[in-house]
Amino acid sequence: MRYIDKRQLRRLADLTDIDSAKAQITALPPDQRSDFIDANGTRWSALKPALWQLGNLKCWYSESELQVQQGHVEHYRPKKKPHGLNGALHSGYWWRAFDWTNFRLSHPTCNVRITDYLTGQIVGKGAYFPLKDSDVRAVDEASERNENPVLLDPTVIGDCKLICFDTNDGKPLATYAVQQDPWKNERAVQSIAFYHLDEGTWNYQRKDLMDEVGVLCDKLLAAESSPNRDQTLCDQLSDELVSYINEHQPFTAACTQVIKEKGLLEAVN
Repeated sequence: MRYIDKRQLRRLADLTDIDSAKAQITALPPDQRSDFIDANGTRWSALKPALWQLGNLKCWYSESELQVQQGHVEHYRPKKKPHGLNGALHSGYWWRAFDWTNFRLSHPTCNVRITDYLTGQIVGKGAYFPLKDSDVRAVDEASERNENPVLLDPTVIGDCKLICFDTNDGKPLATYAVQQDPWKNERAVQSIAFYHLDEGTWNYQRKDLMDEVGVLCDKLLAAESSPNRDQTLCDQLSDELVSYINEHQPFTAACTQVIKEKGLLEAVN
């Protein structure tokens, strides 16, 4: 997961229509909001190309490569009743249905509820939005400040730091162990599951990239410490490393982790 500055969407798209839709639903009586949401999905779908560009042509959650027609405009806070409330009454975050700050571009693997072909577990975010304390679920925009969402948000810098990767198999892990910080650990573990970040193909791809970056790092370290230091070679290796963490490349968070662990992050930056 790599940080996305959602404020930059204003530079990439005309937000007049989506802002108008937000004003329109706010003016509706409660019994008409659901139908309005169903009838106006094309208004957030129209922002898909801009969200794709903002996310550097990748899924905002997984950093997997994404064709623009493949992505889902996902609502971080569900636009209708969240799943898993066990009978609790909540009409959903209807006030965020047309709020562009609530949109994330997601790979279908992260968003659609499916059974993982390797683990047999049901994964995918769907309309789930678990909270640390479900009794304080917001009923309007102002009361959102009382919520502590479980799921990590790629538009929050601190959230992006809560997941790391196993260099042995490419699987995502919680940065903090339970003993270090139970809440941060739970958020990471739950997010990996709900966003399906440990999908088998992605794990293999991350593993391959991390291996390649590790080999390059070792070559650069050897070149820099050589008695006959070749600056041209060092520059070439540094440039090749940078290509792995270019914002448009897949799984840059995993590659950056390897470079950091090798002590070379400052050198390539």
